[in-house]
Amino acid sequence: MKKIFEVIILSGLFLAGCAKSGKDESDKKNKERENIENIIKKENIFSNNSIEAVLKIFSEKSEKNRIGINKFEKLIFENRNYYYAKINSKENSIYALDYSGINVTGIFLKVNKVDSANLGIIENLVANLIQVSDSKLKDSEARAIYAEILSKLKDNEFSSSLTYTNGITYGLQINSATGEFIFYAKEADTQNAQKDFQNIAIDEKSFQTKIVRNKIN
Repeated sequence: MKKIFEVIILSGLFLAGCAKSGKDESDKKNKERENIENIIKKENIFSNNSIEAVLKIFSEKSEKNRIGINKFEKLIFENRNYYYAKINSKENSIYALDYSGINVTGIFLKVNKVDSANLGIIENLVANLIQVSDSKLKDSEARAIYAEILSKLKDNEFSSSLTYTNGITYGLQINSATGEFIFYAKEADTQNAQKDFQNIAIDEKSFQTKIVRNKIN
């Protein structure tokens, strides 16, 4: 009887060990799967891609969304690097990328003046930017993000922002005096995210580029 009891105990320990081993193996596989999914998921976020990749996505999304833009040009100012492109469908407006090293740290849209006549065009430009910031977002979701930001604007307030589920902070600023409109995207939880974005303005008459600092909190 004692021997039978010992065999039962040993069998129990063996099965427990096998179960633990199987659980450990299962946990390991689940962890590996999660890591792969996280890597794939992060590749759609602009700040995890090279400047060349983001420029390519910008061209592809803009073409798909029927937004005509000029070729992106490089600009170096105060030892910092930028790319900007004038938007053909809206006069005095640009897309710009702020980047550090090989990664983009911010994307923004600048329109010289916003009014009731161009609200639809601006919405299209913003939706395009949002889809560039996260290539997995559909047009309807991008427009919903923009609508939510607008809904958060209160009386006599000219800025609004939100951090979306993808970790990107989206926001806008409107200059009440000039009607200048700026929309931006930055990753909220990265050390490389810039708090100070550069507003690259294009002088259409002289075709000269000038830099104006705009602080985005």
